Formats: sequence, structure tokens, C-alpha cells
Amino acid sequence: MGHDQLFKSILERCLKEFLELFFPEVAVRLDFETMQPLGKEVFTGFPEGSRREVDFLARVETHDGEPEFILVHVEVQSRPETDFARRMFEYAAALWLAHKAPVFPVVLYLRGGQGLSEEEFDLTLFGREIFRFRYAAVGLARLNAQEYVETSALGVALASLMRREGVLDKVVLRADMLRRVVESGLDDAILYLLVNVIETYFPLAGAELERFEQLVSRKEYRNVQEDELTWADRIHEKGVIEGKRESLLTLLTEKFGSLPAERISFLQNIVSGTELDSYLKKAATSTSLEEVGL
Repeated sequence: MGHDQLFKSILERCLKEFLELFFPEVAVRLDFETMQPLGKEVFTGFPEGSRREVDFLARVETHDGEPEFILVHVEVQSRPETDFARRMFEYAAALWLAHKAPVFPVVLYLRGGQGLSEEEFDLTLFGREIFRFRYAAVGLARLNAQEYVETSALGVALASLMRREGVLDKVVLRADMLRRVVESGLDDAILYLLVNVIETYFPLAGAELERFEQLVSRKEYRNVQEDELTWADRIHEKGVIEGKRESLLTLLTEKFGSLPAERISFLQNIVSGTELDSYLKKAATSTSLEEVGL
């Protein structure tokens, strides 16, 4: 599973925890029971003629009804890019025109960035400011891992990408992070994603890996040890399934346009590779979602 797809899948399942972690003042106003992922929003007609697709978009109603609902838009970036602020503005403008709803825009930087901050795009003419667009930014690499390993399972996993200043023993830290996630009580689908983050972004090698294996053999790390024996197989199997699911969603969107939220949710809950294969075969030759069986 690619980096972008990994974090998009996490946001689909953990949007509430993500906003509570970094934007609690926004999270408290939203009714996450009403959250609807909106699938792939594809925009064309930009001046350079490119075709763009937002990384993650969800519709969420508010508790007080003012406004009735908002759109949460998150872009996942490896690191800051030149002219990215203009792209975020263009996404927000396109989403407003398409949905006529307020947008809460966020960029999640896996590398670089300025911690928790705001970025902006402004336009001036003859020395006069025409408008200024701001959006939230989360630069994981500038945040302190130790401040987040005591929070939620999501916070623990994301700490893998944060700085580890003041960490006396990163082998112990990694073992404790895995233990907290494994013992969090989350379902296997989310556990797979969060453990995948730790395994990918907090690797160990050589003597450190040997110490880690010795450490997790202790009684207090029994759950980690048991899961360590099976995660590689799970990650491979689930990676294949996620790849098939992504291919199916892409094919359906290209053939039939944006998918209804309930059909996206249905496809996201399929855990059988054989079942996904069946839908892929039908989608290749069908002329409607009904023919596909959706």
C-alpha cells in the first residue's frame, strides 16, 4: 500500500480521532455519526488543463446546525511544495462551487512542515489585497513524539513520523508504541493500518532489532510478540485486498462518475479478495452500477 493510500484509509476510519488530536475545537462541533466519505472528487478545467483529485473528503453535520454541515478536506503530502497553497485554494473554490458548503481544509505533511500551523494563499492587485485564503497544516516531523504517545492509538501511530528528541531508548519506545496500539481494543482493520504506520516509519535494524525482539519476548509484551509473528502476512494479504479495492473504486468512478456514499461504504467493508475480483470483472463490461450489482 502506498503512503498516500495508507493515510487516506486511516482518515476514512479515524477522522474523528484525527480532528480530536490536532483540532479539538473543530471536532467538538461535529457529529461524527453523520460522517459520509465522499469518495473521489475529480476536478478538470484548471488553466493548465490538468485533472485533479482530492485525497480525502467527507461530509459531516454539526451539532448546533450552524452551519448544517461542513466538508472536511485533507491533502496528504510528503513535504511542502512550491505553489501548493494556490492548489489548496483552487480545491476549496471548486468544492464550494460543487457543494455550496463551508470547507475545513487541512494539509498533512509526512515530512517537513512547521508542526501545527496555518498556511495561506493571497492575491494582490496594484498593492491592494484582493483576498486571503487560509488552511490548517500538520507537519508531523516538527511535533514531539513523546507528547503524542500518551494520547490515542492514532496519536501513537503518527508519533512514528515525529521527532524523538529526549527519547532515551527508542527500542523501548517502539515496543511501547506497538503495545499501546495492539491493546487499544480497535478492530483488526484499523489495527492493521496503525501497525503498518509504525512498521513503515519507525524501522529498526541490526543490534537495535535484536534488542527489540528480546524485549517483546517478555511477558508484558506478549500481545506484541504474538502479533509480530502475523503482521507481515496480514500486511501482505490486506495490501493485496486494498489494491483490488482501490482498482475497483477507480474503475467505477471513471466509468460512472462520483459514487454514492453508501456504495463506497459497502465496498470499503468488503474483506474478501475473491468478492472484489467478482465486482472487478463485472465492472469491466457493465454499463451501469446496477449491472455491476451495486
